[in-house]
Amino acid sequence: MYECPNCGGNLQFDIAAGQMLCGYCGTTADPYSLQKEDEVLESGEYEATVFTCSQCGAELLSEDTTAATFCSFCGSSAVLESRIGRGRRPAHIIPFSRTREDCKASYARMMRRAFFAPKELKDQAYIEKFRGIYMPYWVYSFEKKGKISFRGSRSSQKGDYLVTKHYDIVSEVDASYQGISFDAAAAFSDELSGAIAPYQMETGKPFTPSFLSGFYADASDVDSSVYRQDACDLVTEEGFGRISGNSTCARYHVKAEGNRDTLKNALRPSCTSAELAMFPVWFLTYRKGDRVAYAVVNGQTGKAAADLPVDRKKYLACSLLLALPLFILLNLRFTITPGISLLLAAFLSFVCAVVSCFQASRIRERELLENDKGYMQSVRRCAQDERKRILGMSVGEIKLLQIVIGGVLFMVFTPVAVSIAAVRSDSGLVILGVLLVCFALIRIVTLKRWQEPVRKGAAKEMLPVLAKPAAAILFAFVIMIWNPVSDLYYYGGAAVSMAAVIWSFLDIIERHNMLATRKLPQFNRRGGDENA
Repeated sequence: MYECPNCGGNLQFDIAAGQMLCGYCGTTADPYSLQKEDEVLESGEYEATVFTCSQCGAELLSEDTTAATFCSFCGSSAVLESRIGRGRRPAHIIPFSRTREDCKASYARMMRRAFFAPKELKDQAYIEKFRGIYMPYWVYSFEKKGKISFRGSRSSQKGDYLVTKHYDIVSEVDASYQGISFDAAAAFSDELSGAIAPYQMETGKPFTPSFLSGFYADASDVDSSVYRQDACDLVTEEGFGRISGNSTCARYHVKAEGNRDTLKNALRPSCTSAELAMFPVWFLTYRKGDRVAYAVVNGQTGKAAADLPVDRKKYLACSLLLALPLFILLNLRFTITPGISLLLAAFLSFVCAVVSCFQASRIRERELLENDKGYMQSVRRCAQDERKRILGMSVGEIKLLQIVIGGVLFMVFTPVAVSIAAVRSDSGLVILGVLLVCFALIRIVTLKRWQEPVRKGAAKEMLPVLAKPAAAILFAFVIMIWNPVSDLYYYGGAAVSMAAVIWSFLDIIERHNMLATRKLPQFNRRGGDENA
């Protein structure tokens, strides 16, 4: 804690004033003028690190990446300077410039467009729970200087021939890039951090721990090499866009296939530095059961992003209101025969199956954080071993098995479709329906899920979801093969298939909500100053 020189109270950074402020006597101080005298005492017990509050003597339990927190007993701010010392000490910090009120206003503007979000996300009492956290970021700098050479071409028509001339273009480049940032915390989702980017490093300041007083803060646990190539690619694309848009280069079609690669390779810059920095983020947590969703707001620009689950009742009510006039309009313009109604139900079941498979792959990536480079740095090797251990096959062997199964299904169902069509008048519709069944089954058995690390019981979890659309497709397929005389069988089959479609659709909404939420725990902050 930083003590007030007048009354001994707790000094915390005040966003509006841009100074350290005492909440008791109103004294302000320059963050760079303070020296922390009462350092929080650190000791190691078991597998946890225990810090002792310098104000009341209470023990503070923290995670290994926690750099600033609050005492759960007296509420005073605790900056754990040993966590940000030596190699992990940031070089820069962007102080909070958006207050909690600014943050709530940005969040409210975003939620006006979220028509199907649960009402709890718009509750004023819930919005009051925003927390300010300083997150670690890697800030990269690049430069490209010197002469570069790349290819260009010009084409002209001469008689019946198209003549293309190729050129070597030489240019002098003197460019530098600063402030390209990626989050350096494995627990902070790349998806969320990218959604509230960018930060403006022009307002950054040299780091001093006093800025952290009054907020939470996390220390870095991701190596700078993880995002260096991504940052380099961004710089290369920026340089490519500028040069290829030049009027002279445009005449020589440097964007054409075959020319662009030489220009990009020539423009690839060198990384001059990778420095740690602390950036301000407002966090809000929405928890339902064992799932949690986050809303984040850029503490500098006010840009907001959120995981947005869907309220099932709101969505179904809106869908029903839209479906009724659409059904009436289609019924006035088109005549739907029994065969077409059954085929339409089978097609919708096929769509549900494909969407369910796609969601399964996305959920697996989200649950294992496979699309988060910072997290995967520490678990990639373990995940590969887990895939091999559970499946007993390599990825190449799995793909080969999928090709074989898909080929067998296609060879079985295609002759069946042709033989049915030979005795049916609506052969085109029958062939289409049977092929839909074939493709649906192929898509299910070649599910991308099996190419990824899976936990035990993953197949059992998927069966109830895929069983509904698969059963609807199979039911429609049986009726088309049977070809009954009465239309009631077709309408009855269409009704049963559509019931399965609606059931599957409810599953899709549920799985969307899984995609919009995450596993616990992340950013599990408790106690401290609620008004920080």
